[in-house]
Amino acid sequence: MRRFVDRLRSLMGNRSKDGEHADGEALDGSAQALLALIPAATVVVGGDDEVVRSSPDAYRLGIVSNDEIADPKIVEAIAQVRRSGGRRSFSLTTRTPAEFALDAAAESSESDGWDIGETEDSGDATRTQAQAVSRRNWLKVTLGRISKSLVVVLVDDVSDSVRFIRTRDAFMTNVSEQMLKPVQALEELAAQLKITSHLEGDDPDLLRSHLRSISKDASSVQRYSAYLGHVLKDLLLLIRAQERIKPSRENTLDVAEQIRTVVQDERNGADQAHVTLRWRCDQPMTIHGDGQQIRVALAKLVENAIAYSSPGCTVSLVAEASGDGHYAKIRVVDHGRGISKADQDRIFERFYRADNQNEETAVGIGLGLAIVKHVALTHHGSVTVWSAPGEGSTFTLMLPLAQDPVAGQDGDNPND
Repeated sequence: MRRFVDRLRSLMGNRSKDGEHADGEALDGSAQALLALIPAATVVVGGDDEVVRSSPDAYRLGIVSNDEIADPKIVEAIAQVRRSGGRRSFSLTTRTPAEFALDAAAESSESDGWDIGETEDSGDATRTQAQAVSRRNWLKVTLGRISKSLVVVLVDDVSDSVRFIRTRDAFMTNVSEQMLKPVQALEELAAQLKITSHLEGDDPDLLRSHLRSISKDASSVQRYSAYLGHVLKDLLLLIRAQERIKPSRENTLDVAEQIRTVVQDERNGADQAHVTLRWRCDQPMTIHGDGQQIRVALAKLVENAIAYSSPGCTVSLVAEASGDGHYAKIRVVDHGRGISKADQDRIFERFYRADNQNEETAVGIGLGLAIVKHVALTHHGSVTVWSAPGEGSTFTLMLPLAQDPVAGQDGDNPND
């Protein structure tokens, strides 16, 4: 960064010697070419704090808005550098402006989860309209004066590194906590077995007491073993979901059939939770994909919806074509506890655990929604979320439609 600032200053100095005004609105070709080579977002600010030049990423990162510097910390740093010269470097956290977050949700398959606003029709259908949940950006900012009035702002986006560190730390915390439980249960079971093997005498009450303790510890070992098996299965599913799906005649899937299968598989869990599970596919739709992955993604969404719903609530799966006719839009709607805005930014990250856990969900390690996201991405689609605390959640899986439709089906009958 320092070399770039020095080189820019040199170019601007040479330009001034040639009789041009260094404080003008335009940079010469050499300076612009040098700025274009910088991998960081760049902004050049003039004497009246107007933005003379800016790379597109500066707008996306919330640095520039309406051709002005949007962050007050950078405005203050520009004034200091202009007065005293030299350079300034500091860390900065911004949020992606709503209009850029919305564009990313609509156009990019790399979405990490964008908000979906929901309004009810007078009929049975529910319409959704995308609203953005802006993401935080972690930035390294360097400023330098390149002429009497011009200041260059270099912005290095280190968000991916920060997110990786946070994901790694969350993984280490959650997995280590969960791994300790079966180890402790095994130790307790071994201790009880050892005590029982040394019992002497004919005291049946003492023997029954120890047998009850052994049975309790054995149940814990069995429960945690099942949990570890579940974690291992999720890790394997996550690895498999990294492979892109190529459309072909052999992997054409009936959307309604995938939903029907998931509902049948999850019906028992819904009944045990006293939650009504309904589904509807409004029209014939087919997609290309791996049927197991699609069903796993839908099952994860349904299981979450059931787990976070109160007894007596309804969880609905509704499938319909998107407005442009290019995607199958599958929504999983619940009326449970909902998700806070702060957690919505991160719920699709691997190993992230939101704060709204209950007894049913507390043992997870945060892979379910990451699997859903990667299934969506590998199928060239996306997943979005609308939620509000106390009002429930709607997760929407968008998958590209194939060309040949099959019959649509209706599954509103709970006994279907």
